Formats: sequence, C-alpha cells, structure tokens
Amino acid sequence: MGNEISVSVVIVEKDDGTYKSTCPDLGIDAQGASADDALSNLKDSILEHIRAVGADNLQLSSVKCMKIKIPVD
Repeated sequence: MGNEISVSVVIVEKDDGTYKSTCPDLGIDAQGASADDALSNLKDSILEHIRAVGADNLQLSSVKCMKIKIPVD
C-alpha cells in the first residue's frame, strides 16, 4: 500500500439540490449531483493537486473542525 494523507472534508447540500464539497486543508472545492459525486470529484481534485505539487511539497492549512450550538431565543 502507498502513502496516505488525512485531510478534512465538508459536504454541503446547496439550495438547488446539488452538493459542494470542500477540503479546507488544501483550499480545494468540487461539486456533484449527489454527496457521493461531490466527494468523488473532490478526491479526484485532491489527487490532481498532489500530483501537480508533489507529495513532499504539500502545504496543509491548520484546520480545526467542530460543531457548535448557538441559542436563538
């Protein structure tokens, strides 16, 4: 098995029913008709990016993912 990296991914359903996927670690976005399509397209874009810059030259942003609750009285 080859080397792997771990990155954060966010998938959001848009108002038109399509999906946007984002990798904030690398600043890469992709779209798709379904969540699975958006994720697959994002994986392809990430792989293209890694091949273009080289795995040793990756610059990952520091990302902290969390979910918070905000009261809306």
